[in-house]
Amino acid sequence: MGRITLICTAHRESGNCNVQELAKILQAAGPEVIFEEIRPTDHESLYADVSRHTVEMHAIREYLKSNKCRQVPVDDYEMPDDFGAYMHALDDFVGSNSIPYRETMDEMSRKKFELGFGYLNSLEFISSFKESERIYKETILNYGNDLAKSKLSQWDEQIRKRDSSMLENIHSFCQQSDFKEGVFLVGAGHMSSIMVGIEQRTKNPTNFVTWRYWGELDTSKACFLEE
Repeated sequence: MGRITLICTAHRESGNCNVQELAKILQAAGPEVIFEEIRPTDHESLYADVSRHTVEMHAIREYLKSNKCRQVPVDDYEMPDDFGAYMHALDDFVGSNSIPYRETMDEMSRKKFELGFGYLNSLEFISSFKESERIYKETILNYGNDLAKSKLSQWDEQIRKRDSSMLENIHSFCQQSDFKEGVFLVGAGHMSSIMVGIEQRTKNPTNFVTWRYWGELDTSKACFLEE
C-alpha cells in the first residue's frame, strides 16, 4: 500500500513560499509519484510554456533534475464557465464591504510571506482560513443581493465536488499502481476540505492508500507530522 503526503502550497511566490523551499520539501519527501492540481488536458501545454508555470511546477521541474518521478494531474472537474467571473466579483464585493475580512486576509498573507509552507500546512492557517470564510459568507448574506447569495451557495457546492473529484482520481490511480511514496500538491485553500475527504476515505476498508500531513516545524530538517 502506497503512502501519500498532503502538502498545501501557494501557486505564486510570496516570501518564504517560493520555489526553492518547495523543492527542498519534495527532496525530503522523495516521492515516486506527484499528484498535481492541474487538468490532465492542460498538463502538457502548461509545462511547455514556462511563463505559465506555478510555484509547484517550477519546484517539480527542479526535483525531476535529480529524481525519477511520475506526474499525475488529477484536477479534471468541470467548473461552470461563468463561475470564475462571478467569484471575482464576489471577492471584490466582500473586500470592499468588510474591514475584518481585509484584515484577516492581510494577516494571512503576512504570515505566508514570513513563515512559508510551514504556515500553510498548520492548524493556525486552517483556523484563520475558516474565519475568513465565515466573514466572507456573513458579508454576502448581510449585504449581497439574491444573485450573490445564490452564487455563493453554488460555489460552495462546486468546490466540494472539485475536491472530492481530485481525491477520487488519486484513489483510482492507487488502485491500479504500485508505489511507496507519493505527494499531493494542492493550493492551501483546499486544505480543510481535502482533509475531511481523506478522513472519510481512510475509514473505507477497501482503501488502497495511507495519508499523512506535512508540517514544516523545522525548515532545516523538513520535518513530517504523522496523522
